[in-house]
Amino acid sequence: MSATADSSLIVALYLAEVDSSRADDACASVPPPLQLTDWHRVEIANAFQRAVRNGRITAAQAAHLWQDFTGDIAAGRFEVIAIDHAAVLARTLTLTQKHTATLGTRSLDLIHIASALEMRASDFLSLDKRQRQAADAEGLKVIP
Repeated sequence: MSATADSSLIVALYLAEVDSSRADDACASVPPPLQLTDWHRVEIANAFQRAVRNGRITAAQAAHLWQDFTGDIAAGRFEVIAIDHAAVLARTLTLTQKHTATLGTRSLDLIHIASALEMRASDFLSLDKRQRQAADAEGLKVIP
């Protein structure tokens, strides 16, 4: 059994968000390490910097959050998995054709689902309703 997550759920572990406690509970429900990709790293770094831009945190706080996140990778809470990005994008295009018109999924939501499928993850952690529906339709066990 392996698990991965939407990057916004991971961000909620580090930044105070409305759903931070749900993100904590979801991560606690699966054994570590939670598998991530380079897409996650980029999106998490971007989220921290957007929080600086929006005045939610300082640049120093963003740097500290990034250190916490990379420290959690080093400690084994997360594992960054190398995946075939061309295969992920091809699968994302298929998922787009399959789900976006009916569910309104966004491309990055589908990239995370496609990555989960390429990694052969069994569990997918997400708090996003549309993403959860698409992941479920693709046979992933959606948590929470």
